[in-house]
Amino acid sequence: MKKLLLLFIIIISTISIAVVVFFVTHPTSDGPQAVKGVMDLRHYTFHNNTSVKLDGEWEFVPNKLVSSSEFDAYDNYVVKVPSAWTQYTTAGEKMPAFASGTYRLKILIKDVGEILGIKTNIIRMSNALYINDELVGQSGQPDENANYVPHNTPYTTYFSPKTQELELIVHVANFDYAPGGGIISSLFLGDQYSIKKLREGALFYDLITFAAFLTMFIYFLGSYLYAKLDIEQLYFAFFCLASVLYTLTHGEKLLLSFADISYAPFQSIQMASSVSVGFTILLYFYRALPKYMDHRVVKILSTIGIIMMLTMLLPATINSRLQDINSLYVFANIVYIFYAQIIAIYQRATGVMYLLLSSLAVFLYFIVATFNTHINLELNALPPLLPFVCLTMLSLYISHRFADSYLEKGKLTEALIRVDKLKDDFLAKTSHEFRTPLHGIVAISQSMLDSKEEKNLTKEQKEKVSLIFSISERLSHLVNDILDFSKLKEGELKLHITSVDLFSVTHLIVEIVSYLVSKDVVIDNRIERGQFVLADENRLRQILYNLINNAVKYTNHGKIEISCYEENGFLAIEVKDTGRGIAIEYLETIFEPFQQLENATDGTGLGLSVTKELVQLQGGDITVQSTIGQGTTFCVKLPLGSKHYMEPVYKRKKKIENTKPSLTFPHIVKNKGQRKIIIVDDDHINLRVLIDILEKENYYIIAVDNGEHVFEQLAKHHDVDLLILDIMMPNLSGYEVCQLVRNNYSSAELPILMLTAAIRPEDMVAAFQSGANDFLHKPLDTTELKTRVRNLLLLKESTETAVKMETAFLQAQIKPHFVYNVLNSILSLSYLDLEKTRSMITDFATFLRNSFAFENANSLVPLEKELNLIKAYVNIHRTRYPEQLEWAICMDEPIQCLIPPLLLQPLVENALLHGLKTKNSEGQLKLVIKKEQQMVVFQVIDNGSGIPQELLRKLQKGEITTSQGIGIRNISKRLKKFEHATIWIESIHNKGTTVEIKFPIIMAERI
Repeated sequence: MKKLLLLFIIIISTISIAVVVFFVTHPTSDGPQAVKGVMDLRHYTFHNNTSVKLDGEWEFVPNKLVSSSEFDAYDNYVVKVPSAWTQYTTAGEKMPAFASGTYRLKILIKDVGEILGIKTNIIRMSNALYINDELVGQSGQPDENANYVPHNTPYTTYFSPKTQELELIVHVANFDYAPGGGIISSLFLGDQYSIKKLREGALFYDLITFAAFLTMFIYFLGSYLYAKLDIEQLYFAFFCLASVLYTLTHGEKLLLSFADISYAPFQSIQMASSVSVGFTILLYFYRALPKYMDHRVVKILSTIGIIMMLTMLLPATINSRLQDINSLYVFANIVYIFYAQIIAIYQRATGVMYLLLSSLAVFLYFIVATFNTHINLELNALPPLLPFVCLTMLSLYISHRFADSYLEKGKLTEALIRVDKLKDDFLAKTSHEFRTPLHGIVAISQSMLDSKEEKNLTKEQKEKVSLIFSISERLSHLVNDILDFSKLKEGELKLHITSVDLFSVTHLIVEIVSYLVSKDVVIDNRIERGQFVLADENRLRQILYNLINNAVKYTNHGKIEISCYEENGFLAIEVKDTGRGIAIEYLETIFEPFQQLENATDGTGLGLSVTKELVQLQGGDITVQSTIGQGTTFCVKLPLGSKHYMEPVYKRKKKIENTKPSLTFPHIVKNKGQRKIIIVDDDHINLRVLIDILEKENYYIIAVDNGEHVFEQLAKHHDVDLLILDIMMPNLSGYEVCQLVRNNYSSAELPILMLTAAIRPEDMVAAFQSGANDFLHKPLDTTELKTRVRNLLLLKESTETAVKMETAFLQAQIKPHFVYNVLNSILSLSYLDLEKTRSMITDFATFLRNSFAFENANSLVPLEKELNLIKAYVNIHRTRYPEQLEWAICMDEPIQCLIPPLLLQPLVENALLHGLKTKNSEGQLKLVIKKEQQMVVFQVIDNGSGIPQELLRKLQKGEITTSQGIGIRNISKRLKKFEHATIWIESIHNKGTTVEIKFPIIMAERI
C-alpha cells in the first residue's frame, strides 16, 4: 500500500512539474498580434530590437496552394497561428490531417529598404514561403496531393522590402504525419542581426547538447570496451547515443545538415530516438539500482520499448500515429525510475541523490521536448543546462561509486601486498637456504657418475643417480629463477649497462650448450665479429642462454640458428630452431610468470618471464613467432652499442675510484729475474687492480687490453710463464684466445688462469673445455688470486724442469763407444798426420764443450754457436770416414740471429747416423740457410736411405712416441712456442730426406 501511495505521489509530482514548466516556458501574448490576417508593425522599429513572432489570426485557404493574386478568389478562413490545422473548422467541417493549404498574413511596416529576415521552425511537412509574390524560402516541395516532397526543416531567409505592406504567403502540405500539418511553431520577423542571432542561438543549443552527450558516449563506451566490468556503463553509453540522435533529429535538425538523406528514414530515426532515450535510461538505472527495481516491471517496459522501436520501420503515416504513445512510454519509464530512486534514498543507497537530480533534468528536458512536439514551444526555451546537469549528476554518481570501490580495493590491495611480500620473502629466503644443499647434491651425484665411480654402480643404481642429478639440477635452476624473479619484482636487480661484444657472448654460450647437448642438434652461430649492444653483460648471457637452452630442449633433431640484424637503432638477435613449435593459443601468455606449454617436460614457467623482464629493463623488447611442426623464432631487440661506447654523462659517478686509469699498452712492469705473466682484460680498472696485486709479488707483468695483442706479446716474449685471461672481451673472447694458444702451448707449458664475473657452472665447463688450467670468479679475492697464480707457476716450473732434463739428456747422449772411437782415431792419426790430429782434437774439444753447456731450454743462442757445434761434429765424422761424406753449408749471406739451442745439430746427427750409415761412399749432406721475408729457413738435406712411409706419416702428424727418438719430439715441442715457426719432413725411399725448419728472425737486441 505504501509503495502504491508513493507511486501516486510521484505521478502527481511529475504532472505538477510539467504544469509549472509549461507556464514558465509557454509564450505569452504580450507582443504584437495579427488580427484578421493583418499585423501592424508601423510603430515597431526593427533596428537594435528583438525579432517579432508572427502569431495571431492568419487567413487560410484549405486544400489549395494559391498565389497572392488568386488568394481572394477562394473561400478563406481566419485561423490561429501557430497551431495544427486539425484544429481548424472550414465549411463546417474539421480540417483533415492529410491535406494542403495556403496561409496569408499582411504585415504593415514603417521602414523600407533595410534588410529583414524570417526564421521558420516547425511547418509540417513541406512548405514554401513567398513575400509579395516572390519565393524567398522553402523546405521540401509542397503540392496539393501526395506527390509532394516532405522536408520539415527550419530555415532562415532574408529580403529587402520595397513597400510598407508585406504580403506573406506560406504554402503548406502534409500527407504523411498523422497528427496533422500546418504552421506548428511561430515564425519570426526581424532585421538581419536579430534573425541571425536567433538562428545561432538555436544552433548553439543543439550543438552544445550534441557535443555533451557525444563526449559521454565515447567516454563510457571506451571505458566499457576496455574493462568490460560494469554493463551499466554500456547502457549509459547507449543512453547518450540515443540523446545524440534525438538532438540531431529535433530542434534545428542538424542531421539533415550533415547527411543528405530523404525525409522518410530521417523521420524513422527521429521517432526511434525518443523511444530509445526512455528505453536505455531504464536499463541503466536498472543496472545501477538493481535492489530497488522489480525486474518484472523492467522486463515489461523493456519489451514494450523494443516493440515500439520496431514499429518505427513502418511507414510514417502509421508510426506517426504512435507519437502520443511514445511520449507516454518515456513518461512511464521516468516515473518508475523516480519511484526506485526515492526507495533507494529512503534506504540510504550510495550516491542516489545524484541519480535523482539527473533524472529530474532528463524529465524536464522530456517535458520541453513533448511540448515542442504538441504546442508552440521551442526546445531552447530553457537555458542549455539540462544536459550538463544530467551528465554532471550521473558522472558524480559514477565517481562516488568508483571512489568507494577504489577505497575498498585499496584496503584489499594493501592486505594482498602484505601477504604477497611475506610470500616473496619466504620464497627468497627458502631459495637461499636451498642453494647450498642442492649444489652439494649435484656435485656428489655428478662425481658418482664419473668414469671411476661409475664402474662400482649397477645399471639400476646408475639410473637412480642420474635421476637424482637431473632433478637436483632442475631444482638448482628453479632456485636461480626464483631469486631473479624476486629481485625483479622488488626492483632490486642492479644492471651495469655497457657496450657488449655480442659475438663473444654468443660464442661462449654456443660452446657451453654444444658441450652439454646430447641430441642430434647443430647450433649455428651466424653472428659476426664487431656487433655490439648496450646491455648488462651477465644478464645478456642469461637471456641468450635461456633462449638457446629452450631451443635445444624443444628440438629433438635439426638446427638452431643464431643471427642478428640492425633495425631502427636496435640490434635484433634471433634464435631460430626447427623444433616442435608453439601453438597460437600459448604465444600471448608465454612470457607470463608460471606459464608452461602443454607438452612441457620440466621447469616452472619462470625462465621466459625473467628473460622478458631482463630485456625490458635494458631498454629492449622480445617477441616470438612459431609454427607447429616447423619451429620457433625468438627475437630480442636491444639498443645498438659501439666498440668505443662512452657511458652517458648523467650516469657517470664522480668518485675517484671509478675513473678510468691511464694506461698505455702494452703496459710492462719489469722485475728482472722473476716469473713473466701476461694479463689480458678489456676493463682498464680490472687491469689496474691485477697489476697492483701481482706487482707486489715481484712478477714481470705484461698487461694488454684485448685478445689479439696476446699473440704479439707471445711472439716477442718466448719465456712467458702464465697467461691471465678475462673471458668476456671484444673481438676475441677469452675462450677463443685460450683455444688458439693451446695450438702452440700445452697446458703444462703455458698455464692459463681465466677470470669472469659469471657464476654459472656451465661457464667453468666451457673454460676447462677451451684449455684453461684454472678458473677464478670476479670480484677477485686477493689471497685466492695470489695462491692460484703461485700454484700455476709451480706447475710451469715442474714442466720446465722436465724439459731441462730432457734437453740435458739430449745434450749428454754421448755414447761411451763414440768417445772411445774418437780417442782411438786421434791416437792412430797422431802417427800419420800431426796437423789432422790437432784439428780433430780441437773439433772434439769444441763438441764436448758445447755438448755439456746446459743452457736453459727456453733461452736462445746465436746461430753461429749452433753452426760451430755442427761443424765440430761433422768434422770428427769426416776425419773418421773421409770417403763416406760430402758435407756443405750453403748460406748466401751471413745471418745474425738467435735460435733455440740444439735446433739443428740433432737433425744433422740423425742424418749421419741413420740416413747415411748404409752409404759407404758418395754420401751427401747439406745444410741450407736462407732468408724468406721475416723468417730464416733451415734445410737439412741428405741422400740417404730415407724414412719409412708409416713413420713419416706419424712424424708429419705429430704422432711421435718415445721409441721413435727424443730429438724430433723435443724440437717440435720447442718450436710451438714461437709464432709461425714450423717443421716439415719430406722423404723418398732410397733417395734421401729433407727436413725444413722455418723460424722467425730474432735479433739479439730483442731478448
